Amino acid sequence: MTRLHALGAMALTGSFLGMTAAQQNAVPAKKITLPGAAQVGSVPQPVSNSPAGKELMALRSQFSLQQSQVMAKLRATDNEQERIELVKQLPKSEPVAQKAVEIAKKDLEDEAAFDALQYASTLGTLPSSKAGVEAREILFSKFLAHPKMKTMVASMTMTPDGRQQAKSLLANEKLPRDMKGQILFSLAQEAQTSARRGLSATEQENALEEAAKQYELIVKEYADVPGPRTGTLGELAKPALFEIRNLSPGKMAPEVTCWKLDDGKEVEDKLSNYKGKVVVLDIWATWCGPCKAMIPHEREMVERLKDKPFKLISVSGDDKIETLRTFLEKEKMPWTHWFAERKGILKDWNIRYFPTIYILDHTGKIRFKDLRGEKMEEAVNQLLAEMKEAK
Repeated sequence: MTRLHALGAMALTGSFLGMTAAQQNAVPAKKITLPGAAQVGSVPQPVSNSPAGKELMALRSQFSLQQSQVMAKLRATDNEQERIELVKQLPKSEPVAQKAVEIAKKDLEDEAAFDALQYASTLGTLPSSKAGVEAREILFSKFLAHPKMKTMVASMTMTPDGRQQAKSLLANEKLPRDMKGQILFSLAQEAQTSARRGLSATEQENALEEAAKQYELIVKEYADVPGPRTGTLGELAKPALFEIRNLSPGKMAPEVTCWKLDDGKEVEDKLSNYKGKVVVLDIWATWCGPCKAMIPHEREMVERLKDKPFKLISVSGDDKIETLRTFLEKEKMPWTHWFAERKGILKDWNIRYFPTIYILDHTGKIRFKDLRGEKMEEAVNQLLAEMKEAK
């Protein structure tokens, strides 16, 4: 069992929480932590001094301690057989989630009840979790007006039953306007994210169209509603809608102007300067682990295609250009580098995670998105062959 297999096994036990398959291989562009994500080994804070609050804190502390003890042993060994046995020792989340629901149901008026249900919902993200389903049913039916519910909605709509419950709520005429807007936004985000999860082309198109309709409704009727953290729903929905309508495969890539690093100075560069070549836009950051893992293959690919009409452009999302320069001094990356200054393409193209990858054909049309490694190179070679045939 490799380390990746061990992590996969942890995910199946429900003990490795808070990340979708897509998110395990990408990192948020702004280092945003998903709401409600359980942090392995974290020390829970008291939620209430009531008996229920103390019972919940004890439950969370015990589960967290058990997780951290096993995880420490997993990190300390490279023996595959030991890893297999250790993964079996990871605490199961379902009994803990069920216990949290029981704590909440003792007194739903206790301030600890919401926290217990939120904890159970977070632990019970797998479709088979009866405790997670029950926790979300109670949250949606009893706690819509709770101040923490806004940030909670986003994590709840990650589950199939949570999405179904949320959609049913939208028909409730008594649902507060701000909560309705937040539910629509969370459903739109989830639909947009689901398009990256290995769906067929038709399924991706349907998911994106569903998200676009929800974003359009938000812009039209809920634009002024405060967002889950900052800004308004309208400010969040507009760039997401732009991404769907203008940056999906088959669309012509919008013009981009950015600073290019060139012999110790920065010069203005444009995407249109590379029309007539197959282009890979790799939007990344020096602190992004999955991004850095791509560098060796990218280096090999650039060398293999050095005599072809091909251009790899890495677009840095780092805060400071000095950070990028220092990294490039130590890491050989012999291709074009842009610095986005945390704005420009990062904002205009609604970059939500690193790496984000667009592959353009020689006409400037977006043909593929978020392919890496051999699949990326196969796509590039396919477009180069098409370009050759077109001449």
